[in-house]
Amino acid sequence: MKYKPRVTQMVCWCVLVLSKSSRLVQVLTGEGKSCIVAMFAAYQVMMGKTPDIISSSPVLAERDAKEWLGFYNELNITVDSNIDKSESELKKCYECKVVYGMTVSFAADWLRQRFLRQDVRSKREFECVIVDEVDSLMLDKGLEVVYLSTEIPLMECLNGILAEIWLIINQLKRLETGEILGPVQLFSELLSEMITENKNIDQHSIVEMAVEAGIMPIKSLKQTQENMTNALKQLDNASVVQMVAFLTIFVKNLPKYFIKLYKEGPDGTLQKLEEISPEDTNRRQEMSVLLLGNGKCCVVHFEEDSLDPTLRKKIKRSCQSESANEQNKSRIPGLEDLIGGKMQTWFESALLATKLTLGHEYVLHGEGVAPVDYSSTEMKHQTKLSNMTLITNFMSNVGLFKKYTNQIYGITGTLGDETELDMVKKLYKGIDTCKIPSFRQRKLYELEGMVITEEDEWIRTVCNAVKHQVTSTTFRGPQAALIICETINLAERFHKTLSDTISLDKLKLYVNNNMDNSTITNSTVQAGDVIIAMNLAGRGTDLKVCKSVDEAGGLFVMQTFLPLDVRVEQQAFGRTARQGSPGSAQIIMCASHFSDTVKLMMALLTTNSSNLEKAKDARNTRVKQRLSGFLEKDIPEIMQKEDLFSVYLDFLDNIYEDDVFSDQRDVIVSSLHECWGLWLLMYFNQEKSTEKSTSLKEQLKGDLLSAKQKLLSKQSPSSMVYYYIRSGNNLREQERLAESIEMYTKALEDGASGEIIPLYNRALATIMKKDTGYIAQALADLENADKAIDSYKSHLTHILACVKSSRQDQTTEGDTLISKQFQMKCMIVDQLKINIQDAVMKLKRAESRGGNVRLLDKHTIFLAEDSLKRAMGGRCMSLPVKFALIVIEDFIKRGEIKRGDANLAEKFALLYAEDDTKRAERRGGDLNPAERLLFLLFEDSIHSSQKILIGFIMEYEHMRSLGLDTIFSLDTIFSLMGFLSKIFR
Repeated sequence: MKYKPRVTQMVCWCVLVLSKSSRLVQVLTGEGKSCIVAMFAAYQVMMGKTPDIISSSPVLAERDAKEWLGFYNELNITVDSNIDKSESELKKCYECKVVYGMTVSFAADWLRQRFLRQDVRSKREFECVIVDEVDSLMLDKGLEVVYLSTEIPLMECLNGILAEIWLIINQLKRLETGEILGPVQLFSELLSEMITENKNIDQHSIVEMAVEAGIMPIKSLKQTQENMTNALKQLDNASVVQMVAFLTIFVKNLPKYFIKLYKEGPDGTLQKLEEISPEDTNRRQEMSVLLLGNGKCCVVHFEEDSLDPTLRKKIKRSCQSESANEQNKSRIPGLEDLIGGKMQTWFESALLATKLTLGHEYVLHGEGVAPVDYSSTEMKHQTKLSNMTLITNFMSNVGLFKKYTNQIYGITGTLGDETELDMVKKLYKGIDTCKIPSFRQRKLYELEGMVITEEDEWIRTVCNAVKHQVTSTTFRGPQAALIICETINLAERFHKTLSDTISLDKLKLYVNNNMDNSTITNSTVQAGDVIIAMNLAGRGTDLKVCKSVDEAGGLFVMQTFLPLDVRVEQQAFGRTARQGSPGSAQIIMCASHFSDTVKLMMALLTTNSSNLEKAKDARNTRVKQRLSGFLEKDIPEIMQKEDLFSVYLDFLDNIYEDDVFSDQRDVIVSSLHECWGLWLLMYFNQEKSTEKSTSLKEQLKGDLLSAKQKLLSKQSPSSMVYYYIRSGNNLREQERLAESIEMYTKALEDGASGEIIPLYNRALATIMKKDTGYIAQALADLENADKAIDSYKSHLTHILACVKSSRQDQTTEGDTLISKQFQMKCMIVDQLKINIQDAVMKLKRAESRGGNVRLLDKHTIFLAEDSLKRAMGGRCMSLPVKFALIVIEDFIKRGEIKRGDANLAEKFALLYAEDDTKRAERRGGDLNPAERLLFLLFEDSIHSSQKILIGFIMEYEHMRSLGLDTIFSLDTIFSLMGFLSKIFR
């Protein structure tokens, strides 16, 4: 096999080879960058290095590794890509001399090696990196962070608060005049909030004011002394006039408040009623209230910042225990500080979710939302609800590149202007740049750009321009066109508009760079074809056009939005006129799509240039500001966060080296991960992090040392960590039952991990230990666990009610994805409840007869066994039975069982349990079970019945992550001595 590089490719290779340190080279699009990368990688191998090659997409990384395999084989150089590999495959991959991949895969594999202690990178060092499209990876995506997801059980309990926040945010009403109306509430509720804040006001005083205002008769004074709890409720029928009178008296008695009162005008705007001001105006709390009549009102906010304090109080009250004797006790013990510190962030996220547009900032994918960790966005669309992510590990793109020190090499079609180059040189010390002239003269014809004011006119103008290019004329044949769009919504809108005049077989959508779009990228573009793509989907894609298209003028590129910077603009036009072929391009933008910043800057420009030039000038000014903030604020924050992570990793090394923790190392490490993640969430403030870098490090070291000391004394390092349950399970497996029971007891006293699982597991350990009176002890624990399940189901019902009540589209028929998800959760705890009740019955029988019980413990998945057996018996079609039937059909289709097999339930559970054991033996495998199942759920090709099955298994896995690693069944054992002792007692 012979390779004959062109002059430009050889010149570029020479420039890279002769570089003493990092260098970025600009080679025009179409000059064969992948060939230059392969040649330079081969040279680095011959110099004794192991180069990593980073591509802009997984498709390109795998494509280049395969296409250049023959070249590397000629030189006896091993090569592979690190995309979608298992742990064993990754280890083999990194033993190769050359590895292709993406920043995300290289960063994730380092985290697997360093954080999870999986031997995937072996002894491979960060010796040299060659980056294709280096500008995008180092500038546009420099702030991106990679992290490995881990199952953090304690974050599930926050879903109730997030649901309540989402409900409240959806009850807000924005007026056209700018005001924001809070949730409509009863007048008594508003007064109750004021009373809570002011202990010197009691309900009797409220009644006296109500009598004075004419809302209540005088006899109410005597009645309310007997029933003070219902005093406020009598105000809930007050008219607007009565409420004004009451509040006037209220402020007179409590001069802390300055209240502005409004009523709703006929046109929906606010009309001022009255201002009630105390005599002493130095210290007062302002409040604006819209009075609606019939005892109803709502607080008026004039800016979003004022929402947080008011709404925070509502959530704080809801977090308190509802029982009278525990009113000051949190419903979520251990997380009070976290909730208080993050409430404002959660409110801001929920507010943001109401403004985000589907197909613009996010997409619905599979059964969830991407990005998937937007809980409020998931609630907005009633998709599956994912728990809040607790980040315990991370690697930024900048941090990854800095590991290669002065051996960073890159090739790109556009390096950018001097401002951007200066930023790169400041960020990576010693890096240099070079621009290589083109091998052939470029034949690009750029049509005059346009800025259209109205969106509908803009759509028509773009479509007409494209149709003109793909339609033959007397001078030429039809060209092909590429339309580059800013959002998926706009891409689909162009597709719909053009489909009226262009046949569907000629229209192609290309909106996801991470999917296999080989039907578009690998086929030759024919005359009349129109490809509608997102900007990222067009990056690095070499569209091959047929001869007739070249003869007609080549590919026509239509840029439909103002690119982020000059580089992105050049990259778009770089899709055409490649390798000496002709091409044309045009930019047609919509003025209404410009950001407010660009619009303001355009208005300030005094030049006589066109709107197009003004928009580009404003954009360039904004780029300079962005790059300045990038260096001064964003990068220092990322580096500070990674420094803290480095401190934690060093601490983790000591834990692995310390033999004291050897018997429970896995339990201790997982608890420390949670502890570290919570510490970072609570103490790392991005706005202040760089101001206290050293003090944060010292605080982290001190807190980690304190956590270690607690672990040595068998205490949880934090009240928010599931240490006690994990430790109890581990000790139970070692048959250290007394210590195991002690840990479950501590978990119950701590309260952070709920009651169901520590009670159930303590009952299991108690039965295993068989001390005197063990039946009574186990019986008490199981009965309490049975009650705790009812409480947990009420919690689930509350979350679902909050999410459903905020649903915008109430007309949609059928259950939503989140409803089905919560049905699964309830079904599984119902199965546990049946298991508990069966055990309770047998324990009572043994207790009454003076007998004992024999224990049979099983994998958690055996909870499904009863449903499977009922399905085989053809009983009623409840949800568990439907689930069971799906399992049965899946087994039959795979040929693992025959229809009518009586042992199906046991076979399924055993198969899954064995697979889980194998994963445990591999110490994590390539992905944890939840990650693997979640990945499958997002695959559009998975059949709906399979998704239901996967969803159920995910919930079983979640129960296991909470600590329910074993379920048990009991058989009673007759004891003659025990029976006789019962008779003659």
